[in-house]
Order: sequence, then structure tokens, then C-alpha cells
Amino acid sequence: MNTKPYNKEDYTVPFYDTFPQFLDGIDQTYGSRPALSWFSRPKEESTLTYRQMVQLVRDLRRALVSKGLAPGEHVAIVSENSADWIISFLAIVSCGAVAVCVDTEQSDENIRDMVVRSQARLLFLSPTFLPICIPLLNDGHADRAVLMGGLASDERVVGIQELYELGASLQDLPQAQFSVSQEQTAEIVFTSGTTSQSKMVMLSQKAVMQNLCDSSQYVCFYDRVFCSLPFYHAYGLNCAVLNSFLRGCHLYINGDLKTTMRDLHLSRPDTMLTVPLMVEALHNQLWLKAEREGRADGLRSLLAIAAFCRRLHLPIRLKKLEEIKETLVGSLRLMICGGAHLSKEISREFDLLGVQMLQGYGIPECPPVISVNCNYANKMGSVGLPLPSCQVKVEDGEVCVKGPSVMTGYFNDPEQTAKALQNGWFHTGDLGYLDKDGFLFLTGRKKNLIVFKNGKKISPERLEEQLSAIPLVKEVMVLGTTNGGYADDVKLTASIYPDPERTEGMSAYEILERLQSEVDRINRTLPTYQQIQLVNIREKEFQKTGTKKIKRHDN
Repeated sequence: MNTKPYNKEDYTVPFYDTFPQFLDGIDQTYGSRPALSWFSRPKEESTLTYRQMVQLVRDLRRALVSKGLAPGEHVAIVSENSADWIISFLAIVSCGAVAVCVDTEQSDENIRDMVVRSQARLLFLSPTFLPICIPLLNDGHADRAVLMGGLASDERVVGIQELYELGASLQDLPQAQFSVSQEQTAEIVFTSGTTSQSKMVMLSQKAVMQNLCDSSQYVCFYDRVFCSLPFYHAYGLNCAVLNSFLRGCHLYINGDLKTTMRDLHLSRPDTMLTVPLMVEALHNQLWLKAEREGRADGLRSLLAIAAFCRRLHLPIRLKKLEEIKETLVGSLRLMICGGAHLSKEISREFDLLGVQMLQGYGIPECPPVISVNCNYANKMGSVGLPLPSCQVKVEDGEVCVKGPSVMTGYFNDPEQTAKALQNGWFHTGDLGYLDKDGFLFLTGRKKNLIVFKNGKKISPERLEEQLSAIPLVKEVMVLGTTNGGYADDVKLTASIYPDPERTEGMSAYEILERLQSEVDRINRTLPTYQQIQLVNIREKEFQKTGTKKIKRHDN
């Protein structure tokens, strides 16, 4: 366990009950500080201060209320990451309406289905999603729309700039119109749908604010924060965006995967919130570059020296390692990783490079943080300590959570709500355990367990972690297959998507031969029933959720 001195003042944050209070607080506290920045295609940086951003939120809020937006009304946001996305969200939830955060990485049909199921009548759309959602206006499933960018050519669609200007002219609206209670629903977010159809999670004002303030007591961001996580997901929105604002940080946002690495280097952040797939990609870049330049052995030696210094509590000052880190991630000092499991080895190597890696755990129903490693107490391999207001227990191997930040329920789905919430405890479906120090460790997903005829069980995630360490493997999924109609037992199959950069110039036979050799090596360390018996080579990447988890049921 790595520890650093704990300065309690660093982790003290104001507590807000509702979004209107939150807006007033960050305006008064941080006013002229830069709040939000983004880069256009020509690499031009645009910035809003806290005061400017909050003013736009208030202008938009006034405009929406003047046009009849009522408390409790559902408003869908269908857009890529943008400043307008954030401003629209804050305006919607701070006037008592409900922001429906639509997963834009779904098919066109699924996006429309999400809007219809959520019963949203007002839509906030980017130009990309306007043609996808126009049919909803045509068939009566939605009444009107706001276009975030571009020019509206439909009388049912109003430009967001027009609403900003309208709101600025309505300074005399009574403040009472923006009274919001803690118990009101603020957000509807969708579950990832890795194993079934996504569900609509209802999160109250109190639940979001409680989780936000609790997580800030454990994790302290440095000043410049970078986020490419999708805002429609609770991790990107509640952890990256709102947590940055709570602390008065300068948030750089990225809305285009094609420019993620460019924007990361342009913004030169101290802190980044990300997912294992991104961390693994950076780690792969590091070693691939070293191998191509014939410096892999040298890098291993440098990391070994750094590890030796760390064990002796000596400062690590290796100029070459600092240069490598600068080339890879610039000034980055802290990465917060969630959404899926990250290997301990990768965390350790980034730590030795001078980037502290904090892994956490959460789900949309606990919006989203349940536990997280702290700046001052980090146990690698774990997903950290449960938040102060989160009660966590492990029942029959399953992680269960109780507390004020747990969801109200699933929208229009009382059956699934009753199944998930039992006596106030939310059953996560994740398997894990708490160690003697109170740190939470995850071992897999209950629905993913592979069960053999002899009653033995195995979590595929544990095998996938080992297989992912093979250099030629970019993505892998382990599944149980039966042998014909007899199904005398389950055979473990590894479905592997090889790394195109590492396998360039190799034949399919050579790839399979190399992979099989590595799988055989791993098998020798495992009990017979846990050994991989079949290796399947994929030609395409796996389909993934917004947080880049593999969709097990769609592949």
C-alpha cells in the first residue's frame, strides 16, 4: 500500500443539497477562474470562466422556464461532449426538470428508442444527431428541439444561441421559479447494457450531490483536468465534470476520439479521468516505442531501479524516465481510472513513471462512485475504500451497497427496481470482497460466471487479465462453450483480437502459433479446469459500451 501525508484541508469541500445551490456556490467561490476549455480542429483554445459559464446556465434556464418547461419534465440530451452539453445539463437540472443523458454510441434505432422510453418531449441535439432524431418530432414522440450549434431550418427546432439571448433579456424572472427540492429526480442515465437491455436509472438531486461531495473527500484533483469520457455516462458527468467544478479546477474537454491524444498534449493537464482501455493504449504505446527503438531492456532496467528506490523510500530522480513520461503524457501527475478492471502491473509502471494511478469502482445506480483509492492511501489491485456515506457488504460473494447516493429506482420498471433494491440494499451484480483494512477488491461479474458440471465456477475476468498481459493481445474475452449436444462439460475459449501494430507482417498462422504458445505458458500455472482449451482469433474489435467495456452479449 502506498501512502502520502494527508493534509485534511486538501480534501475539504463545501456540501450542496441541490444543483441551484451548487451553481451559486461555484460562481461565488471561483468567479473569474477558468472553468472550461476545449480545442477546435485548428487547435484553437476556447475558454469560459466560472462566472461566464454560470451566467450562460442562468440565461438558458430563464429561457426554458419562460417557454413553459415545468419541474419534473424530462429533457433528453443527444450530443457529443461539448460546452453546450454541460451548460444545457446544468440549466435543465437547476430548474427542477430531469436531464435524460442519452447514450450516443448506440445505433440510430437504439438512440430513438431511449428517447421514447424516457418520455422526453424536449430534445437538446447537436447537428450530428438532428437528422437521427427528427423522426421523433415527425411521429409525435417529441414536441420540440434545441439545436446545439449550427442553424435550425425547422420551425420545431430553436438554436441554443437564440435561447441564450432570450434568457439574458429576462433578468426579472422570480427566483422562486427555480426552487428545487433534494428529492426531485435530477438525472436519468442508462446502464451500460453489457449483458442485457440498458435500464433507465433515476438519480435524485440529493443522490448526485451526496456522491459528488463524498468522492471529493477521498480524491483531490490537481488544477488542470482532462476528460474525454462521454458526458452521458455518470462517470464522465458526475466524476469528471461536476467534481472538477466543485474544486474550482480548470476542465479541458474532448468530444472527438480522433483528437483525444492531440488535446491531451495541448492541454497539458495534471489530472486525467479515464478508463482501462485508454490506460492500456498508453501503456502499449510506451512499450511498442521502446521495442521498435531497441530500448525495451533499458526501460525495464530503469523501472527496476525506480522500484528499488521506492522500496527504500528514496526519491526517484531518473532523467531518462522523466523524459519518457513527458513524451507519453506530458505534465500528467494523476490518473483516476474506473469503468473496468486495470491490471496491478500497469498501475505500478505508471506509478514508477511519476503518474499516480487511483482506481475506483462505481455503477450508474450509485451515481457512480462506490469506492475509490485515495491520494493518500492507495492499495494497488483494489478499487479503494467505500465512500463515507456508502455502506458496503458482501453477501454470498456479491457486493451490496446502501446509502443516500443510491438511485431512486429504474424509470417505469418496478419489477427490476424491486429485484435490485432489497431492504434498502442495492445488489450490484459484482463479485468481490473487503480486506482487513476495509479496501474493496472485485473478482468478477455474477452474470459472467462460468459454471462447470462438477459445480466449480470461474470468473472470466481473472483469466482475461492474465491474457491481456500477452503483448500480441489487444482485446480478449473468455467464454464457456459446450461440446455439441452432449455438453459433457464446458470448455474455456479465449476470443482474441490481436494488436494490429504488433502483428503487422505476420501471417494468421504465425499469430495463432505465437498466441497459443503464450496461452500454453499461462495454462501451466492454472488448475486443469481453469485452463484455456480453445483460442479463437478475431478480425474485428469487440463492440463496447461508453466506458469501453466489452459488450459480452453483443459479440
